[in-house]
Amino acid sequence: MAVIKKAKNRLLSALRSELCRMDLRFVVAGAVIILVCGFLSAIASGGMGLYRELELPTAAPPAIVFPIVWTFLYIIIGGSAGAIAGVRERCLESDKYKGLLFFVIMMVFNFVWSPLFFGAGAFVAAFAAIVMMIVLTFFIIVFFSRIFKITALAMGIYLVWLFYAAYLNLAVIILN
Repeated sequence: MAVIKKAKNRLLSALRSELCRMDLRFVVAGAVIILVCGFLSAIASGGMGLYRELELPTAAPPAIVFPIVWTFLYIIIGGSAGAIAGVRERCLESDKYKGLLFFVIMMVFNFVWSPLFFGAGAFVAAFAAIVMMIVLTFFIIVFFSRIFKITALAMGIYLVWLFYAAYLNLAVIILN
């Protein structure tokens, strides 16, 4: 029990140290920018009316869950990208720029997923987009983790949701 408590305290101390190194202005700006992108993607998709008409797997959540989860995810991944963008240490520039490049590319796929799935009913193309998001997120985690572990953790939470969303997308392809 003492070993677990010591490890927990060490982890919390490391996270506090990382948070102190972050420029909060960049974190907030990143979260706001990505939230706006997510909102624009939702508008471009035409809403979730199609979701209610589809044959869904038993593990599919009600439609109201999606805007709640995506809002949370956009805040944490946007804040993470902002934290990385705000890093000024020259020795970290390579990882910073590579991670942010993968992040921007991943967000392009993220942006087009909703219009593909909900707007066009192009479930296979949407599935391809989500697979690309998964692959790119692995790279983002690698580069972000070299700078701030907490940003990699946030991207890991996003990755878990992407796997679940990919499962739902694939189930829609199979069931419809």
